[in-house]
Amino acid sequence: MSEKLKSKSEESQYKRYLLKKNLEILKNKSGFHTSLISLTIPPNKKIFDVISYLKKEIGESTNIKSKGNRKNVIDSITAIIGQLRNFKNVPPNGLIMYSGQIPEDGKPGTEKGELYIIEPPEEVSTFKYYCAPRFLLDPLYNMIQEKGSYGIINIENKEAAIGWIRGSHLEISKTMTSGVHGKHNAGGQSQRRLERLIEEGAQAFYKHVGELANQIFMQLDDLEGIYVSGAGMTKERFVKKDVLDYRIKDKILGFVDVSYSGESGIRETVIKIQDKLENLRYVKERKIFNRFMAEISKDTDMAVYGDNAVRKGLNMGAIDTLILSEAVDKLRVTVTCEQCKYEEMYTINPKESRNIKEKYRVAHCPECNSTSFQVSKQMDLIEDLGKLAEVQGTKVEIFSTETEEGTMLISTFGGIAGILRFKISY
Repeated sequence: MSEKLKSKSEESQYKRYLLKKNLEILKNKSGFHTSLISLTIPPNKKIFDVISYLKKEIGESTNIKSKGNRKNVIDSITAIIGQLRNFKNVPPNGLIMYSGQIPEDGKPGTEKGELYIIEPPEEVSTFKYYCAPRFLLDPLYNMIQEKGSYGIINIENKEAAIGWIRGSHLEISKTMTSGVHGKHNAGGQSQRRLERLIEEGAQAFYKHVGELANQIFMQLDDLEGIYVSGAGMTKERFVKKDVLDYRIKDKILGFVDVSYSGESGIRETVIKIQDKLENLRYVKERKIFNRFMAEISKDTDMAVYGDNAVRKGLNMGAIDTLILSEAVDKLRVTVTCEQCKYEEMYTINPKESRNIKEKYRVAHCPECNSTSFQVSKQMDLIEDLGKLAEVQGTKVEIFSTETEEGTMLISTFGGIAGILRFKISY
């Protein structure tokens, strides 16, 4: 994979995380009638043309019979136009904008304008303007889905397993045993009869595995390819038996020699083919975490973890790769004195948000002793660290909790870690 493609993949993973956060907010938004505007803009669209289109929509909106709805729609479109004027060109992947008048207590007359601007991790293909009581979120849901899956069939005479991998998720769909006898000590006719029974049993087992593989893999619309693994020649014999649907058989990318069978065989296969699947999140997480752990175990002082240590490294421009778990659920809060602009910053749990606001509502500034010392900014911790990383040109990797590495990152290191460019002192 080229450096350019790697950079785009890393950026997309961080943007995909931000997209998930926005989705959690947007899916709960609703308005009256058609007052919520959804707008998708492809990168080849000119800003001037989009603004012209929206101005025409304002003209059309004057025909809306309901005075309240008419005002809400026009206000929502006007808010989008105001923000579009800040763009010279549409970003490389396009823009997705949501604007609406959201009622604060579910009653008409309490609406408050809200506007969300999203630079998506994937390219927007079509221009679409949509008015409804809810935002059109299908484009976002499509973008947060990991795409491209790979199937794995691990087979030996006595055991088999079928699985697939997509993004950071490894699914062991089915494991089974054959019941086929192994070595025997019989001779003469008994030996030939046993050999025939073993062969018939193996053939029935191959057919059963093939039928299950067909059933599982035909359901994967994004199947990129299949690897068949196992010890010895069983895997090759299995494929030659023509028990796989031709559409599945055509997707076989190769055979992999592994020592283990069953579920362990599937996992060993993933390790063996990881260089061929380096764009998969599952593989990337494993490689990055192993690199991080190597620095920790060798005591090289080239890896750090924890909010304070990582933040210091980011501010010094010392972190090459920022590693964050999507399970980190914390806020970065800035408290500012409106009088003298003195600031303090804290990392807190979301449950503490109300308490800290109440605490500083009556607190005195330690610099000027004024009572205008209040919470001025509150941001998701991952987004806060991600913004720091972007400024420093640091790669950002967001780990899931579906892999062993992702689980260890959050349980052992608090979900925040970094690999350094150079050593720093604390």
